[in-house]
Parts: sequence; structure tokens; C-alpha cells
Amino acid sequence: MADISTRRVEAETRLTELRQMQGIALLDDQEFDTGPLSEVERELSALDAAEGEAVRRQRVEAAEAEQQRLANLRKTLTVVEENRLEAVDRAEKAARDLCDALKEVRARSADGTRLLRALGVRPAVLLDVYELEFRMSLRFAAAIKPLVGLGRRFGQITFPEARSPYDKPWRAEEQAIANPDISRALKGSF
Repeated sequence: MADISTRRVEAETRLTELRQMQGIALLDDQEFDTGPLSEVERELSALDAAEGEAVRRQRVEAAEAEQQRLANLRKTLTVVEENRLEAVDRAEKAARDLCDALKEVRARSADGTRLLRALGVRPAVLLDVYELEFRMSLRFAAAIKPLVGLGRRFGQITFPEARSPYDKPWRAEEQAIANPDISRALKGSF
């Protein structure tokens, strides 16, 4: 079965021929059987209806495809939002853990300074809480630099320039700073 557009062209060609034959018959005062003409006109009418139905079906399919696309986007959005909220949870936990850890670093540094003094060692200014907070803020800035880049900003927070040696492992650097005083106190040599 030929497609609708091919059938339409063939029917229109036949209709043109039949109308021409009808015109000739009228001019020649001859009888003309209008049955085939009516049949071609009905066929063209049916082809119009078929084309209309085909367009309607295409629109329905397109609408269904669009609805499916939107449903997939909504599903993806749900997954993305859940992942975002999980990341927010992790960020909050990490920030609170960092806060707790930095409070503990500050308290243990103060404890260490008191113990050094009790053992007769005058600690270097580098173990002072102010100096400790200064170093830790620069270490934090160095750790967060991949997030903030050269702009050094994250929302309303502006970070100091992250530079060496604050980009090195925190424990090793803090140990190197405290070790001379602690070694003297442990050896009893003041």
C-alpha cells in the first residue's frame, strides 16, 4: 500500500483527468458517468482524514515524549536534590567537626603551655593561643583554597592568602613547632 502522499498525488491526478473528461463530455454533449469522479473525491476526502489523523497521532506521540522527558527531568532533579542535601549534611558535619577539633586544639595547646611552664620551660610564643589560631586559620585557608581559588571568598567569608608552609600536613608542622620546647621539658633540660 502506497503512502498517503503518493496516494494523494495519484488521486489528484485522476481527479484532474476525470474533470477534464467531464468537461469534454459536457462540451461534446455526451453522457458522463460521475461515479468514478465521486469515488476519487471520496478517496481524497478519506486521505484528508487520514492525514489529519496522522498529524494528530504525531502530536500525541510528541506530547507523550515531552511528558516522558519532563518526568525524567523531574526524576533526575529528585536524585540531584537528594545528593545536594546529603552533601549539605556532610558539609555541616565537617564544619561542626572542624569547629570542635579547633576548639580542642586550642584547649590542648593551652594545656600544653601550662604544663611546659609547670615543668620550668618558658614556651616559645609559637605555642601561644593567638599564634596557634593565626597558624590554624592559614592552614584552613590553604586547605579550602581549591574551593575558593584566587578570589579567596566563599559567600560572605573572605579567607587570607593561603601560602606555604601552611599548605603542608598540619600535624607534622605543628609537631615541628612544639617539639623543641616539649623535648626540653621531657629531658628536664631548661
